[in-house]
Amino acid sequence: MLAGISKPVQGKIEIFGQQTSQLEQAASGKLRSKIGYLSGVSPVLSTQHGLMNVMLPLLYHGKLSFRETADKARALMDELNCNFEPTAFPAMLSSFQRSQLALARALILNPGLLFLDVPFNDLDARQREKMGKLLGKYKQHRAVCMIGGLQYTHFLEQYADQIIFISEHKIIIFNSWRALMQSKEQEVKALLSIPPSLA
Repeated sequence: MLAGISKPVQGKIEIFGQQTSQLEQAASGKLRSKIGYLSGVSPVLSTQHGLMNVMLPLLYHGKLSFRETADKARALMDELNCNFEPTAFPAMLSSFQRSQLALARALILNPGLLFLDVPFNDLDARQREKMGKLLGKYKQHRAVCMIGGLQYTHFLEQYADQIIFISEHKIIIFNSWRALMQSKEQEVKALLSIPPSLA
């Protein structure tokens, strides 16, 4: 719902000043082309090779020819250090390589807003740190919203402009990772005491 993929059952969600529940199909598609979405539960397509996985959003929104789309996807994969055969299928790749593909697919439309919904949850600590560096490289000129990002403390410490803590009882806004870490709130302390792999 936050990324404009599903309409909210109640309440209002505005993205770029547009209320998502009131958009017609064409306007909704145009808005979606400005938003990258990456989730730990929406993996790359196993029936398509890596390059095609990255190309699909751009092909769907019909902005470039097939050749131009392939060239742009290859260039983006190179920038993300995808050091594997572009036409390899996901089953032939490691978890980290599939995560690189998923990130490239989310970035291919050069979105102004990138949603990361508990991403890369199958990576180990060292791989998450590498992925955090890649994310930091692409933060410029776009807003990044990371949901459930405690596994990416290095990324949050370096790049977070705002952290929103939400529980059943309250919503607290912090202007930095340091401010979150110094919070005296018991619920915040309890969350921070959970190992990152379980958060």
